[in-house]
Amino acid sequence: MRLGIDTGGTFTDAVLYDSINGVLRSAKSLTTHHDLSIGIRDVIDRIESDELPLHRVVEFTSISTTLATNAIVEGRGGTICLLLIGHPSDSLNRSNLKSALQGDPVEFIDGGHTASGNEFMPLDVEAARTSILKHASSVTAFAVAGMFSVRNSSHEIAVRDLVLELTNKPVTCTVELTSRLDAPRRAMTAVLNARLISPITLLIRSVQSELEARGMNSLLMVVNGDGTMMSAELAITRPVETILSGPAASIIGACQLSENAIKVVADIGGTTTDVAILSNGRPSTTREGAHVRGFKTFVEAVEVHTIGLGGDSQVSFERPLQVGPSRALPLSCLAYQYPQITGVLEHQLAHKPSEFQGCFALRRRFTDDLRRLSRTEQKLWDYLESGPVNCETLFRESRMLYAFNRLKRLDLVHMSAFTPTDALHVLGLMDRWSRKSAELAAQLWVRGFVTRQKPAWDSCEEFCQRVIDKVIERSGELIVRAAVAHEHPDVSPEKLGELLLLKGVSAQISKTMNVAFSIEGTLAVVGAPARPIYPQVASRLNTTLEIPKHAEVGNAVGAASGNVSQTVSGLITSPAEGVYRTHTPFGVRDFQDLEESADFAVSELQKIAAERVKAGAATASNPIVKRKDIVVTGSGGNKIFVESRIEVTIAGEVIHTKNEVSFETIRY
Repeated sequence: MRLGIDTGGTFTDAVLYDSINGVLRSAKSLTTHHDLSIGIRDVIDRIESDELPLHRVVEFTSISTTLATNAIVEGRGGTICLLLIGHPSDSLNRSNLKSALQGDPVEFIDGGHTASGNEFMPLDVEAARTSILKHASSVTAFAVAGMFSVRNSSHEIAVRDLVLELTNKPVTCTVELTSRLDAPRRAMTAVLNARLISPITLLIRSVQSELEARGMNSLLMVVNGDGTMMSAELAITRPVETILSGPAASIIGACQLSENAIKVVADIGGTTTDVAILSNGRPSTTREGAHVRGFKTFVEAVEVHTIGLGGDSQVSFERPLQVGPSRALPLSCLAYQYPQITGVLEHQLAHKPSEFQGCFALRRRFTDDLRRLSRTEQKLWDYLESGPVNCETLFRESRMLYAFNRLKRLDLVHMSAFTPTDALHVLGLMDRWSRKSAELAAQLWVRGFVTRQKPAWDSCEEFCQRVIDKVIERSGELIVRAAVAHEHPDVSPEKLGELLLLKGVSAQISKTMNVAFSIEGTLAVVGAPARPIYPQVASRLNTTLEIPKHAEVGNAVGAASGNVSQTVSGLITSPAEGVYRTHTPFGVRDFQDLEESADFAVSELQKIAAERVKAGAATASNPIVKRKDIVVTGSGGNKIFVESRIEVTIAGEVIHTKNEVSFETIRY
């Protein structure tokens, strides 16, 4: 049996699963962001029984999570320092790199290589040392990106080793993540990876401690964004590869649970909605790199379309009504945990409307490192020590609002406000938490959101139905966009909107025209809010809907159903006539024969892939080698070698026992 755990923005789910009988037991608990181990402990407690003692029956545990995706969508994570080696000063303006940095420090260091792998400029080791020491006390991790490091990684590796020597803090090199060109995009991927190390490490260590406390010495695996699994220790060094881990697991889970031939899979969670189109029952993977919140990474992942829309999306005081992309803790859930919140809402309703009514601030998690906080941020942090605080009072000082937004980006605090989950409680479509508090919050909304002539809505129910209609409309539009993009992969995102308008899709979703439109095949939906939302989505799209049994824990089912696979790429170039240069993560080496160079590249890449598979405690299968030679014809008809791309993939079966592979051996 396998234990599958999915930690999302709202819920932590778990299933006990085997390939013959499927789901044997399942459970849900709230994700406790201030201490993830509490929610994890609770959900495992709900799974375990005297008849099924987990330490005896579980072969291995696998985690899927939306924490990485959610952190990027919401702009959260650790504070990092980017060390750019040999980059021009305008690099920050390319590939959304400046946006990914979010104001975090960046240092430009002399060095770098040419496209052929030759040293362009010697590495300025002293400048690197000074930059590292300058920021060591104020960041959680470093990212290192060298110009043409995929052609020669020596400068990146030297700076990485210097970071470890001087700080012992986590550090990410671009060459550890991809062999693709486009230096700013590689740097942006490394920035995201470095920023995600802290939250993913926290999750993995929380699960490990709970398993060990129960005497469960089974392996711990993590689902990648492409649906395969990697060891927990490898995930800590490469957390960016867990981008879209949750959607990948949901697709696998939906396929395992469904009784029909699925064409479309949708996963609606607390923070995001993810949609994938399947071909022959399998999702496509994007070799060009996953896209999340406008960041085009070099991370191979399932091809999904993601928006910041879920049960916990914050409803905004804007016209027209906005739902998401920011996440908030539902007020019904907050009042369930802190009953005094209901009284505060009643008090607010008895007084004149004011800004920030119906909103509360609270700590998201604990931290021992408060050195990076300003005096105002420290004051705010201390103010929230005893629990949620009414934002109407808290933000009377504008500097407190600024401090809150800063701590929110650091993932230390979050807000509770009105969400679709609250609207579902008011409409009687969900009864998990405090309906009374949701109703009081809806009354505050209806009173506060008025036009000059009359209230925007005549009743709380009308307002809540409009919130749910907004979720339905945006969910339907996302499915249609995914379907059209699947059929027209060459259409740019900008042109996609025009294509949808020509098809009359947007008109149908908003019900302003009678347009005949349908999605072919079955739409399978998983996620906690699926049942009250998606029957109306499917109806408007004239599509067959399946919400399978155990849909609420579909991601955890997917986590328990994955396999291990690692792919590593290399390159052969010809910097001079008769010279064939291999570029692998281990370094650069020249040969005078192409086939000898290719054999060497395959051998080196096999070593890396095999070590990663073994690190996942899996038995390595025979490698699958792909090679693509690019040869052009010269003006005299002679053949000219340009380059050869080599890719080695090794899959593996989990062997269910921990091994002693040193994870340092797989860091190039």
